[in-house]
Amino acid sequence: MLRHINKSHKTNKSAKSSKTQDIWLYLYFPLLSLETLLPQVPADQTHKPIATVSLEKNIQRVLCCNTQAGAWGVESGLSVSTALALCPELLVLPRKIEQEQQHLQQLALLAYSFSPVVILDNDTGLWLEISGCNKLFKGYNALLQALEQRLLYEAITAVNGIGQNPLAAKLLCQPSFQTQLPKPAQIQHRLMNTDLSCLETSRKQQQSFEQLGLKSLGDLLALSRSALSRRFDAELMNRIAQLNNEKPFTATRFQPGDSFHDLVQNPQGIFNKESLLFPMKMLLQRLCQYLVARQCHCREIEWRFEPLIGESQQMQIQLSGSQNNWSTLLMLSRLQLDRLELPRSVEQIILHADQFIEAPMAVFNLDLFGDQQATQQSCELIDSLNVRLGIEALSQPVLNQDYLPELASTLATPGKSIKTAANKTLTAPQPLWLLTEPAPVQMRNQQLYWRQPLTIISGPERLCGNWWQTEQQRDYYLACDNRGARYWLFRESANQRWFVHGLFS
Repeated sequence: MLRHINKSHKTNKSAKSSKTQDIWLYLYFPLLSLETLLPQVPADQTHKPIATVSLEKNIQRVLCCNTQAGAWGVESGLSVSTALALCPELLVLPRKIEQEQQHLQQLALLAYSFSPVVILDNDTGLWLEISGCNKLFKGYNALLQALEQRLLYEAITAVNGIGQNPLAAKLLCQPSFQTQLPKPAQIQHRLMNTDLSCLETSRKQQQSFEQLGLKSLGDLLALSRSALSRRFDAELMNRIAQLNNEKPFTATRFQPGDSFHDLVQNPQGIFNKESLLFPMKMLLQRLCQYLVARQCHCREIEWRFEPLIGESQQMQIQLSGSQNNWSTLLMLSRLQLDRLELPRSVEQIILHADQFIEAPMAVFNLDLFGDQQATQQSCELIDSLNVRLGIEALSQPVLNQDYLPELASTLATPGKSIKTAANKTLTAPQPLWLLTEPAPVQMRNQQLYWRQPLTIISGPERLCGNWWQTEQQRDYYLACDNRGARYWLFRESANQRWFVHGLFS
């Protein structure tokens, strides 16, 4: 009995140690409102002091500013008049919440490639659950470093916090981006020493903390649960329960949309096609990021170019095969752009895509010993010809749902998916090329004659087609002439007439 108890104790201990501990990452973007508007600022003004402002109680106040403005003493919360008094050269940009939300959606899509669980925190930041992502990135530190590099590449200022649950991660948000995962004891120590002013509560609750002499989160959690429930409201008790992992964190997870729609604005206008390529490249990279997140490929993209004055222009890129390579899409877009008559000045570039196919099914013509590079090059060639000549100038042979040899194949648009039935295959040899129309064969003195006497070598082999309309029943034979040339004949069962259908080389 003692041995059994010891064995059970060891099993429970090993199960407890093998349980993966939750690790949550919180990303906060302090300059999101500014960095959302920076692409619309003329290049010669980006080095100047810049600040975004928002209306608070009928007063325009600074929301955030760049380092140049900060050097003049401009900071968040100042009124616009005070900020301009400190820095007369300050460039003031009104906040655009809708563009911020779109930008945050793009950042969520970026984060989705690092974690399967992404949650938006209103308009301020993102939560990522990175538990179990260490094997994919070969360690949590490598994940954090890769995420930091990706955000820097996107010109996004970000800081982060790491905790055992979402609320703890947000409370532990540091003034700089952490690229090293802290140990659990270090996380707990930081959490207990967090100032209560960082806890999102009402002003009345903060005054109660001061009256009770509570300064840190550890001081608050040191009180008994009954004492807390008597002094504080249910919302704070719910937060405490979530911090202690006693209640789950309920929030809607981010999911990529069913279609992709993104745009780049340039109020100053773009006046030549070469200048369009950089924003088009940026949009295509975002599209490919979306495709990776959804694990799909696209079959068609649509561009729209909006001018400041006048009518917009559109162009569509139809692909013979599925794609998720931005460089290929940019090359095809550039080829078709050369044929397009654009407005004098383009203010807005819009990219839309809603024709997708799942990635496992998108890779067609897979063969263990096949040349996949040749297949990809063939698709790129078809797409290049398509954008230069138009899809109506291209065709490819495809199989039809018909058993009769002359109807078994047809020409179709390259890349068009056509469902084919399992066509009956004849076991006897068949010629590669058929006659345009089956040629009648004469019967002379019980001898088949077509240009010269023919002798049956093998057959018959029967084919039946169009049974749902007018059934056609044929018996196919292999014949030859006196010189050894081979012919493919058939005899119609209904009228016993003979025809030559094909010739062998």
